[in-house]
Amino acid sequence: MSKTVFGSVEVDTDTYEDWQKSIIYEQKHFADQEADDAVLRRQDVQKLQNELVARIEEGPAAIETFVVTGVLGVADLGAARGSVPELNPLTAGEMSKLPAYAERRIAESLDGSITPSAAAEPAVWALCHAVWMGRDVFGRDLPTVFLYGSKANTQEARVRNFLRRTGGLRPVRGNTSPLMDCPISAAWWRMRLTEQARAHSAGRLEAGAAHELLRSGHVWENVVGMPLRQVTAVCAPSALAAILCALEGLSSAGASVERGHVQAAVRALGRLSYSHSLDGTPFSALVEAASEALRNAPDGASAETEDADQDPVGQ
Repeated sequence: MSKTVFGSVEVDTDTYEDWQKSIIYEQKHFADQEADDAVLRRQDVQKLQNELVARIEEGPAAIETFVVTGVLGVADLGAARGSVPELNPLTAGEMSKLPAYAERRIAESLDGSITPSAAAEPAVWALCHAVWMGRDVFGRDLPTVFLYGSKANTQEARVRNFLRRTGGLRPVRGNTSPLMDCPISAAWWRMRLTEQARAHSAGRLEAGAAHELLRSGHVWENVVGMPLRQVTAVCAPSALAAILCALEGLSSAGASVERGHVQAAVRALGRLSYSHSLDGTPFSALVEAASEALRNAPDGASAETEDADQDPVGQ
């Protein structure tokens, strides 16, 4: 059993992940979709999904209690509420794509309240979102914010949307899910990495420019996804700073920053790490390695799509 202390409560991350697995149907577990065990599994999932959706539609107080005391098993709702920092109200439009000012405001609100280890746990974010729902941070129309979207044409898809948007769906989406799928979690991580990049850039990168780059979808998914899945050495703050400096140079020259450019820069520093410690390499050399990779990249033609980013409903 794995527990994370958050404020004055303990959050059981294993229990939450088990619940996530129980409430989605994954076809890959059944060779014959019409076999008795597959049919029974779909029926069980549907009952759990119906209960969740009913609580969401019932309103903020109902879903707060359901998640905090029911799913997460935190008996003291008051303690849970006291552990979650205040957050300014966010509209459905803002939650569909958080503006830069909202991301900065979120980071300021959460500053000092959440550690990186806790921020990597979907269960912690689920607790926070449940309490924020109870406080009407997202308004009364919770289905619009957390269930619906362009591909939410089935209940399975809508439930997965809820799980992703309230903290991440790690059993399906992997360890990057809290950083990519949950708007508020992604905002917190983006501002944290923005400040790290600025601090390690030898004065060459402004926070505003770094944040704007990281808000680009293909920049964000690759600078956080590739190091976690493939090129672990590039997790070094100086490496991220060098990549962003190189991308900023490309952008300042009037060129469009494409997915393939980002991937080329990450791979270039990954190759450099085979023979050099990135933390011990002069920052100018890191920037030059990333910049050279951008100059040699065939206008993004080398871009690859990461399999772990795929979330086919029912798979």
